[in-house]
Amino acid sequence: MSLDFQRELGEKRAKDLGFDFKVWNEGGKSSNHEEIDKRPVLSQLLTEIQRGAVKHLFVYDQSRLSRNDYVSSIFRYECNKHGVTLYNKEGKYDLANPQDQFLKQILDAVGQFDNAQRTERTRLGKLARIRQGYWLGGPPPYGYEIKDRKLVVNENESKWIRVIFERYADRVPLMDIKAELDRNGVEPRRKRGTWTLGSLQALLRNSHYVGHYDFKDGKSGEEIRTDCPPILSADLWTRVQATREQNMVHRSATNPVKHFYLLKTILRCGHCGTWMSGIYSEHQSKNHYYCPKKERQWRKFQIPDDEKWKRGRVCEMTRSLNLAATDDLVWNAVLDALSKSSLIKEAVKRDALGEGGQRLKASDHEVKVSTNRVRQLKKTLAKSEDSLTDLEAERLMGRITPAQYPKIKETITKETLQIKAEIERLEAFVAGVQQQKSWIDWVGKFRKKIDAYKSFTPEQKKELLQGLVTVIDVHLIDNQTHWLEVQFQLPLVDDNIEHLDVTKKSGYAVKDGTNALMIEMNSRPYAKKKSLQSMG
Repeated sequence: MSLDFQRELGEKRAKDLGFDFKVWNEGGKSSNHEEIDKRPVLSQLLTEIQRGAVKHLFVYDQSRLSRNDYVSSIFRYECNKHGVTLYNKEGKYDLANPQDQFLKQILDAVGQFDNAQRTERTRLGKLARIRQGYWLGGPPPYGYEIKDRKLVVNENESKWIRVIFERYADRVPLMDIKAELDRNGVEPRRKRGTWTLGSLQALLRNSHYVGHYDFKDGKSGEEIRTDCPPILSADLWTRVQATREQNMVHRSATNPVKHFYLLKTILRCGHCGTWMSGIYSEHQSKNHYYCPKKERQWRKFQIPDDEKWKRGRVCEMTRSLNLAATDDLVWNAVLDALSKSSLIKEAVKRDALGEGGQRLKASDHEVKVSTNRVRQLKKTLAKSEDSLTDLEAERLMGRITPAQYPKIKETITKETLQIKAEIERLEAFVAGVQQQKSWIDWVGKFRKKIDAYKSFTPEQKKELLQGLVTVIDVHLIDNQTHWLEVQFQLPLVDDNIEHLDVTKKSGYAVKDGTNALMIEMNSRPYAKKKSLQSMG
């Protein structure tokens, strides 16, 4: 049953019959995918049969083509229609012969039944392995690895699992837990980089860490609980789940309308790595972003009152940023970077002019002529395809000789393909010219795109920023100055166009810039309170 052995049998059969041969090798896909569109080699073979290029086909047995009755029926029909003789390890089948066709149908049904039995045995075997504690495949959960096909604890990852759960049980915000993992270079399992809040939330729900997981069989609905080595104590797991429930209740409770913060979850303290919070109170004139680490430390460690207001005690970020001023500064700086980026301009240009970047030139008369030509060719194509049908009928009725049939069919098929190619060429030309009429200058379109960003709602601005920017680190330089380090997803800062041939200025490529943009923000120093002087 090996692929090499199957090939040897096929080559031997071709040699015995005096034929040349071509190998159609799909590897093991015939055992896993029954739909034709998921089997490219099988699809190509079917196309070659339909165009008459295949007349003799060898397969080791029926299952190598398909165990699916629908697919098998298609191949029986096409092989019969195009005069293909089918061979296997036991003999050959002339599908124009009713007896061979009936036998082939029986073998197809047996193959489908065999496939159904194999699928059921596989399902039952999977359930048995699950009950025995074996891992079914795929990446193990973070904190585990696979040995002897079972989950075992990964010592390095498991210690961070304990850190995550202990911090969360102590009511440390997930954003701070993420920052701690990032600072320590702890990477998630499936996606290299930094953790996301969603991945941490999913991890907190994972029952593997308390020593079990559940599997539900899709067919029977049966649920099987499997034991695995625990990483956490039952007490810690219970406390974390209780905290999760309380947080969900708190989030779902009716809250008064809160102020919208454009840069929350984007601004990060460059000194301690804590994600910056926002505060807004119209009555108390509070409207700033600030590092919340100090106030969180108060709650956690009960700092004495006489030390609470000591500047820089917990974090060097001792000065906040005005909300509106910071929002405007960052938004305008990002738009300025976009407007200057060759990478973004090139993307807009391709959108306006197509991949080639060149406009087509044609008169309205040429378009009209091409359109009429396409209409005529489609009528000719329909007649050509009807001729193939008529030719098949003539052959079946014996009105043409077997020697005449392939020559006539080849001529009609060749003509049909030429007509289709000409139709495709003309339609592409007409579509390109029609696109040209709707083109505007791509630079103007780019400017309009930037202008559209300027009219975005606050929510749209935040969505765009989250798509473009990974993080903005804030550094306090002195009492009046912050440096904001904007990290873009793409290297679009100071990128440029590089001509491939400098002398002729023909051909160019976009040269990457950097991902970082530094913004300086100056604030007025705190106003000193004026004291009243008594008149002497």
